[in-house]
Amino acid sequence: MRKGEYNTVFCKLLLLSCLCFSLPVMAQEMEDHTFGGWEFFEVNYDFRKSPFFASFYFEHDNYRYQRFACWYTRTTLGVKALSWLKADIAYDFLMETGGRLTHKALFDLTGTLKQGGLKVSIRERYVHSWTPSAGKRGSVLRSRLKVQYDIPESRFSPYLAVETFTWDTWQKTRHYVACYYHFNKTFQLETYYLYYSIKNAPAEHIIGLGLNIYL
Repeated sequence: MRKGEYNTVFCKLLLLSCLCFSLPVMAQEMEDHTFGGWEFFEVNYDFRKSPFFASFYFEHDNYRYQRFACWYTRTTLGVKALSWLKADIAYDFLMETGGRLTHKALFDLTGTLKQGGLKVSIRERYVHSWTPSAGKRGSVLRSRLKVQYDIPESRFSPYLAVETFTWDTWQKTRHYVACYYHFNKTFQLETYYLYYSIKNAPAEHIIGLGLNIYL
């Protein structure tokens, strides 16, 4: 077996193993479940001849087929510190049903390793949020593992990811089964199924669909 063929087989087996690990969790009992859809778009910009980058993100969330649940924007500024490491800061402005506003400050560190078409990344994200109308503040640490495979001679890049929310104790976990479709170097379609397990609350089943733009 040639080296390229070996790497391809290895990547596929790794993705299959991750999927088999995720499916039992997603197949838990679905009583009192919640269904929803998240629609989003993101615009990314790399500053020329510079390690800095910026992005703007918008997302609309709805649950149980409501027309409106919440929406938020995220403005990000980051730097590629090393070829495999980037850091960024972001601000979220979130509006929920009833007009309640929440602000969030985010600080990320992301490390990525690549081998052929395989990409494995680990992201640590600290989030501090405050809701003025309720006088509430809080912090959370979000740890995400993502495994992506760019299929050779294809526009598709499937990925699996798991993200945990913790602080003093476990709060939430997100499990993603997803795929990118590359129209070209500028436009990328992203779709995913998300199983969202939440402490002391019903699990959520989310379908996500969005557009990523790279300038």
